[in-house]
Amino acid sequence: MYLQELTINGFKSFADKTQIKFDPGLTGVVGPNGSGKSNITEAIRWVLGEQSAKSLRGERMGDVIFAGTDTRPPLNRAEVTMVFNNDDGYLDQQPTQVSVTRRLFRNGDSEFLLNNKQVRLKDIVTLFMDSGLGRDSFAFISQGRVEAIFNSKPEDRRGIFEEAAGVLKYKQQKAKAQAQLDETDDNLDRVHDIVHELSVRLEPLAEQSSMAREYQRQSAEYATLHQQLLARQVHDMVGQQQATERAAHATKQRIEELNDKIAGLEAESDRRTQAATALDQQLAQVNDELLAKSMKQQSLNGEENVSSERVQNAASTLADLRDRLERAEHDRDDAHAHLATIKAERSELTNTIKDLRTQIRAAEQQASTPAQLNEQLETAQQEYIDTLQQQANNRNAVSALSKEAQLADSQQAATRSRLAEIQAQLDKLTAQQKDVQQQIDAAQKAQDEATTKVRDAEAAVNQGQAEYQQLNQQLMDHSRAYTQANARYKTLKELNDDYAGFYSGVRTVLKNKDGLPGVVGAVAELLKIPERYQVAFDQAIGGSLQAIVTADQTAAKRAISFLKQRRAGRATFLPADIIRPRELPQSIRQQLTGQKGFIGVGIDLVGFDQGLANVMGSLIGTLVVVDNLDNAVPIANSLHHRYRLVTLDGDILNAGGSMSGGAQHKGSTSPLARNQEAQRLSTQLGAMTAKLDQERAELAQLEERITAANSTLREYSNRLTELRDQTHTTRSSGQLVAQQIGQLEQQAAALKVNLPQGEDDMEQRQADLTKQGEAIQQKLDDLQRNMTDLRAALADQSSQAADHQERLTQLRTDLAVKQEAAKTATAQIDQWQESETAAVDQRNQLAQRIATIEKTATETAQEKEERSATLAQLGQDIAALQAQQERLNADKATARTELSRVSASITTAYTERQEVMATSETQSVQLNRLKMNLDAALTTLSEEYQTSYEAAIAAVPDDAVPIPELQSQIKLLKRGLDELGPVNLSAIDEYQEVKERYDFLTAQQNDLEDAKAQLLNTMGELDKEVQDRFEEVFTATSSAFTEIFPQMFGGGHAELQLTDPENLLTTGIEIIAQPPGKNHTRLSLLSGGERALTAITLLFAIIKVRPVPFSVLDEVEASLDEANVDRFGDFLKHYSSNTQFIVITHRRGTMAAADILYGVTMQESGVSRMVSVSLDDAATVVSDGEPG
Repeated sequence: MYLQELTINGFKSFADKTQIKFDPGLTGVVGPNGSGKSNITEAIRWVLGEQSAKSLRGERMGDVIFAGTDTRPPLNRAEVTMVFNNDDGYLDQQPTQVSVTRRLFRNGDSEFLLNNKQVRLKDIVTLFMDSGLGRDSFAFISQGRVEAIFNSKPEDRRGIFEEAAGVLKYKQQKAKAQAQLDETDDNLDRVHDIVHELSVRLEPLAEQSSMAREYQRQSAEYATLHQQLLARQVHDMVGQQQATERAAHATKQRIEELNDKIAGLEAESDRRTQAATALDQQLAQVNDELLAKSMKQQSLNGEENVSSERVQNAASTLADLRDRLERAEHDRDDAHAHLATIKAERSELTNTIKDLRTQIRAAEQQASTPAQLNEQLETAQQEYIDTLQQQANNRNAVSALSKEAQLADSQQAATRSRLAEIQAQLDKLTAQQKDVQQQIDAAQKAQDEATTKVRDAEAAVNQGQAEYQQLNQQLMDHSRAYTQANARYKTLKELNDDYAGFYSGVRTVLKNKDGLPGVVGAVAELLKIPERYQVAFDQAIGGSLQAIVTADQTAAKRAISFLKQRRAGRATFLPADIIRPRELPQSIRQQLTGQKGFIGVGIDLVGFDQGLANVMGSLIGTLVVVDNLDNAVPIANSLHHRYRLVTLDGDILNAGGSMSGGAQHKGSTSPLARNQEAQRLSTQLGAMTAKLDQERAELAQLEERITAANSTLREYSNRLTELRDQTHTTRSSGQLVAQQIGQLEQQAAALKVNLPQGEDDMEQRQADLTKQGEAIQQKLDDLQRNMTDLRAALADQSSQAADHQERLTQLRTDLAVKQEAAKTATAQIDQWQESETAAVDQRNQLAQRIATIEKTATETAQEKEERSATLAQLGQDIAALQAQQERLNADKATARTELSRVSASITTAYTERQEVMATSETQSVQLNRLKMNLDAALTTLSEEYQTSYEAAIAAVPDDAVPIPELQSQIKLLKRGLDELGPVNLSAIDEYQEVKERYDFLTAQQNDLEDAKAQLLNTMGELDKEVQDRFEEVFTATSSAFTEIFPQMFGGGHAELQLTDPENLLTTGIEIIAQPPGKNHTRLSLLSGGERALTAITLLFAIIKVRPVPFSVLDEVEASLDEANVDRFGDFLKHYSSNTQFIVITHRRGTMAAADILYGVTMQESGVSRMVSVSLDDAATVVSDGEPG
């Protein structure tokens, strides 16, 4: 079979009807870039069923219809027809000529025709699926497909071989089987959920039917005994009410007596308080006067201390100054001695210089050297002498700077030593001043607090008593609540420990799980559910709450054997190692997000050990939780009833559409609800215990606070007086410290004025002189070398002249040295004269300061004598005031003692009144409670039992048992009724209905399991077929690839390797190539052209193994060089006898191999036309269209 004819009309750039005839062999299609060559390939792909607009270089399928140009309007449809020659019967059950047509209209309608008869797209795809002409078959090879081969991973490359093996239909069959399997799994899940729900209901219904009759019997007996108890309690409560009323009257009389007593005591307390206040005022006046004189005394003492400190400081300063004066005089004498010595040296140098000048004049008369050399030498010598002078000046400056630095260091050391001493004293006094201020602040704050607390103490007693009464009542209420909660918790704990409410088999396993390794626990025990969701999960999980989770299947089998041995019933087990979780697809989660009422997925709303994720996922992995039924219905509809929904009220919308719901039986508790309630009660009891302990502690603190209130008042009154005295004393100390700090700061300021300045400047001068000396020495070295050169030149003139010149030079050098030494001595004389003058100035300054300090010390001594007399008089005055203060304090203590006695009596009376009032309150509570209980008992008889007290008391037998025994009998009956829980009287009929539905669905479940097993078997067979076909094609292709590679490359070797030979369903394919002259390497390491040619070789190998009727090659050889293009063309020519090739190209080597050449042109802009061309014309057309 081969492609005989292609007709294109209105497809992309082919606006006009274009008919292309094809013969067997190699047909080439050429044309410049943009002429529409590739539209021919896309037309063939389109007619064969291509559905991706992007694969056809469009955004939508309507883009394939001719869009119009500047001169042509757009068309309303695109049509492509392919005609095949089927003489060889390649297409089964088809005529010898097969035509396929595809039309697309602008409005989106489309048509498919097979042999001019309208068919479906599926029919076209099915016809060509196994013919090698599918949309993705090797009938279409583009440059992009070649690149995909060498750029793809080995795992992705296997898809090419799967196409060649023709396993597409098997994969589609497997995909269809997988879809059926998924649908079967969904049906199984739905049936399983329904069966599970029914199984949960069966056993409880059976138990409920037997419990109903027992419930009726116990209820009747309970009603009879309860009426008798109520009647007898009413009789007893009437007598208690009368006795309590008499006691309450007596208590009220005692309260009035205590109120009168408290009023008298409070009046006496007021009188004594006024007397104590008068004494406080007198004492305050004496304290103020005493404080004033004490402050003055402390101030004078402070001044005395300051004076003493000044005298000590003056003595220390005088000693230091005298020492410095002595050193200054010594420096002056030392400078004078040095000055005399240097002057003598300079005088001697002056005489030597005169003698040298005389000798030089004599030597100059004898020398007769050439004028030019002598002049140069003299110039150099003069410059040398000048430089020596500069060096001497530099050294003198360095010496003088050193002496200046030594003198400055000596002065700075003494001054800084004294400043350090003063700073240490200042630091100490500043810290002391800070401490004093802190003491003043603390004392003032304590004084203010004491004043406030004295005012608050009297109010504290009444407030404390009121708080005591309120807190005591609160403690009683909380204690009753704790007792009730604790009783409920103990009951729940006993039920949980006994696994009450669990099926007998489950209960037996859980009680013995310590002896059954691998038993984790019941689902109800393992879930942590927020209280808000408890009802929802209780109803949704239902009987599965009693399913037992095990670590693995072995543990489950062990537990089942245990139940069989003991004949202890049945239980459902969930082995964690094999249970598969169920999950909502991400698309469903996204769909649910944002829907009104959606709360979350069950698995996300509860807590559990992560090791149980699979088990919990199987139970609630797809459970959808919604707030109410109104919102749940539209959500279930949007999910097509594929998943189970539950509301917060427990209403359930099952998979498949069934719904269940209604009111919960009041008082009914499931194991899950009981377990969750026990956990909450445990937490609440801990908080309640802490609260009770806190309230008891607060009550004890209140009692202590009331008792301590009066003693607090006395304590803070005394403390207030002490704090006032302490504050005055501390302020005086602070003033003294401030004076001392001021004096020391003045001394420090005076010393800082005399500190030498410019230490940094002196260091800079030293550095500059050093640098200058180095430059001078360098210049001397240069001049010395210059003079040596000049002397050598003179030596060449004559030896005699040289001797005279040498003598003259030596004399002149000696003269220069002596002159420099004389200048140095003169500079040193100037420096020592300056040093002597500085020493004299310093000596005069020190002498002046010594005189000033001695004068100040004399004045300070006179002030000290005057202060001593004043202090003596102040001491006498203070002693008299202190005696008066002691007398007033004694009177004040006596008054406070009497006031405390009266306050204690008031406190005792208050306490007694509080106790009596508490008794009165208790009696009032008792009366109210008796009245409420009496009304409640009479109401219960009237409303619940429709009888009167008289009739009930008359029905009490004469030999009735005592009330405690009767209460025990009623309690036992009540517990029995509670243990029975809610009773469903219609349980028998309901049980039968549920049983029939359970049996029916169980049979359906078995059928679905059989269907699932059959589908899995079919998928296994399909995998085997795919594996066998893949292995066959790979082996043949690998052999063909190895054979064709040397033909394409002109030598070399290549092979195909499986990355995972043990797994033929998923293995990747690696291409190993060795072009001529190179080593074996992977495809990714070859050059671009080599990779492209290798990929083309692989495609030809596949075509050889799985021939196709025709193959369209779209510029696959674009990246090859000319030599490889020629081999490519030769290969096509050779194989075109077996396969029809249609090649879209712009390479001359490929054109030369073609049997027929068609050209595509755009003589009219935007419209493609076909022409038949020769090889030379084709080359011209292509070169004209390519960019230059």
